[in-house]
Amino acid sequence: MDKLMDGELTNFSYFKSYTGFTDYYNFLKTDNDDDMSIFTDLLQNDKLRHSIHVGGLPFNSGEEVQIHLAFDILKSVAPDITELLSHYRILFYNGQLDIIVAYPLTENFLRNLNFSSAEEYKKATRNVWKVGDDIAGYWKKAGNLTEVLVRNAGHMVPHDQPKWALNLITRFIQGKF
Repeated sequence: MDKLMDGELTNFSYFKSYTGFTDYYNFLKTDNDDDMSIFTDLLQNDKLRHSIHVGGLPFNSGEEVQIHLAFDILKSVAPDITELLSHYRILFYNGQLDIIVAYPLTENFLRNLNFSSAEEYKKATRNVWKVGDDIAGYWKKAGNLTEVLVRNAGHMVPHDQPKWALNLITRFIQGKF
């Protein structure tokens, strides 16, 4: 919702009004004016899009997709994830500082999944994940499920911790978690 203050139109939200936070993606940030153009420009590159197999359509804001998915937002994906875990390795990761998809919400979702390694997941040990001498986060694994908490990162993990995000994806792909 926008609000008129001192003759100027400013962004005002219920979220900010009641929490004092201005950034949904990282509660340590005091503003949300990060320049994400480097990522947008990268995704506009035809060669890159071809190499990551995302098709030839230009990258856009996703607003049209969001509108089409609006009726699906409250539908559970738990049955789909359960089925996928029967056949494929899946990585769930969250930034420690994320508000919009907070780690405890993901952990609760995963603890309530009914998949073949559900009991193993509930008992799995949480391990320290290091990149060099830095503690990048914590992980646990059960069957085809790997769950990771990335320290000092918000919703946009690759933006907040690019070195750790690359290590995370590389380790997962190589089966080193």
